[in-house]
Amino acid sequence: MSGNDLKLSVIIVSVNGLSFIGESLESLSQQSCRDEIEVILVDRCGDSVRNFVGQRYPWIKLIEASPETTIPKLRALAFRETSGEIIAVLEDHCIVEPDWARSMIEAHQSEYSVIGGSIENAACGKIVDWAAFFCDYSQAIKPLPEGEANILPGNNVSYKRLVIERFRDVIEAGVWDYTLHEHIKNAGIILYSIPSITVHHKMSASLVWFISQRYHLARSFAGMRFTNSSGFQRVLYGAGSVVLPVILAKRIVTSVWKKGKHRRELFLSLPFLVLLLVSWGIGELFGYILGPGISTSKVS
Repeated sequence: MSGNDLKLSVIIVSVNGLSFIGESLESLSQQSCRDEIEVILVDRCGDSVRNFVGQRYPWIKLIEASPETTIPKLRALAFRETSGEIIAVLEDHCIVEPDWARSMIEAHQSEYSVIGGSIENAACGKIVDWAAFFCDYSQAIKPLPEGEANILPGNNVSYKRLVIERFRDVIEAGVWDYTLHEHIKNAGIILYSIPSITVHHKMSASLVWFISQRYHLARSFAGMRFTNSSGFQRVLYGAGSVVLPVILAKRIVTSVWKKGKHRRELFLSLPFLVLLLVSWGIGELFGYILGPGISTSKVS
C-alpha cells in the first residue's frame, strides 16, 4: 500500500485478551476499502494475542506494551504510529460493519474534523451485559439526530490529522477521550455525530467484573479531572458524587425509554444498573478526594 492510497488509520488497544480481539480484527479485515486503511494494534496482553495477530493478520501494525500500561497511554503510543489523514479509534471488543471505514472516510470530506457514530449492543445473552451497556452507551443508541453533538463515544470516533497534531500534548498526557473531547470543544472545534456509522459493542462479563470496572473508571476519571484544583473543590465534587447514581439512573432510563426500544431489557436490568451506578459514584468520591491511585491501569 502506498502512502497516497492510505486514507484512514484505525487504532485499537488490546486489553481484554484473545477471546475478544478476534471478531473485531476480522470485521476490519472485511472492510470494503481494506486497501485504503491501516490498523494499528497496541497490545498489553502478551504472546497469545501477538502470536495470533502475527499469524492471521500480518498486515496489522502491532505494537507491544507492558501489562500495566493504561488505555490512554496505549492510545498515545498508537497515535504516534499513524500515517492516515484520518485517524479512528475503536475498542478490542467492538465489531464494525463492512462499510464502516468507507463511511468514516466519506464523512471527513465535510468540514467537520471530529466525527463519531452510534453504538449498538452485540452482547445480548445476559441481562447484566445489558445493564453495563446502558450504563455506558444509553445516549449513543439509535435513533439519534445527525448533527453537532456535546458527546461522542470514544470507541467509534475519528479525527482529521490536524486535530491530533494540535492536541498532541493532551493525548500524550494520558487522558481519557472525554477529557480530550473537552479540550477540543473548548478550542471551538465542533463534535459531529453521524448515527448511521455504527459500531456493535460486544462485551460479556460477570457482575463483579463490571462493578470493578465502573469503580476504577470513575475513580480514574474523577482523579484526573481536577489534578491542579484546590482541596476544597475536590471535596465539594466528592460530596456531590453521593447523589450521582440517582442523577445518572434518571438520565439513562429517560434516554433509553424515549428511543422506544430495549425497554424490556432496561426494566429487567435495573437492579444490576443500580449496583453499577453506585459503584461509579463511590469511584468518583474516592477519585476526587484521594486521586486516581492505580485505577487507570485497572481499566480494561
